[in-house]
Amino acid sequence: MGRVVSASLRRELEKQESSEALLIFVTITHPTMDETIRVVSEPEGIDYVYGGETFIGFPFDIELLTDSERFPETRIAVQNVDETIGRAIKGLIGPPRVKIEILALSDFDTTVNPRTEIGTPTVEYSADKLYLIDVEIDAMQITGRIVSWNYSQEVWPGVRATQNRTPGLYR
Repeated sequence: MGRVVSASLRRELEKQESSEALLIFVTITHPTMDETIRVVSEPEGIDYVYGGETFIGFPFDIELLTDSERFPETRIAVQNVDETIGRAIKGLIGPPRVKIEILALSDFDTTVNPRTEIGTPTVEYSADKLYLIDVEIDAMQITGRIVSWNYSQEVWPGVRATQNRTPGLYR
């Protein structure tokens, strides 16, 4: 799976001196969570409004999903500063869903706090329908693996054409 980055962003990032930066927006959801967790990789702790939702800004470590022959996966490490995220994830039954989006800093108005979108931002990279698994929580940080669904583990055929399901085939 190739990753396409817009030509203008690529030129800006490849300059010797550039004011451009990439922001990683992570959304974590689960049917039993009271609130969706929305965070953005912002080292200065500034919040962002993207898609009408507020993303809390703080630094965290995450990489892009792997592109190997195995199913895609990555790791995430978040500081457990106020324990809000840790408590929300710790009590869940089943893995929460994760969405990762990467946008350019130039798509946001940096003169206001929280920073807001300028027009419609261009999503440079998006990975949806992921799961957060193997979560470990301690006093300092929360770590876990982000994986996609492993389709090689599904039963084949998943749906069978039986007489009850497809009566038109059995006339």
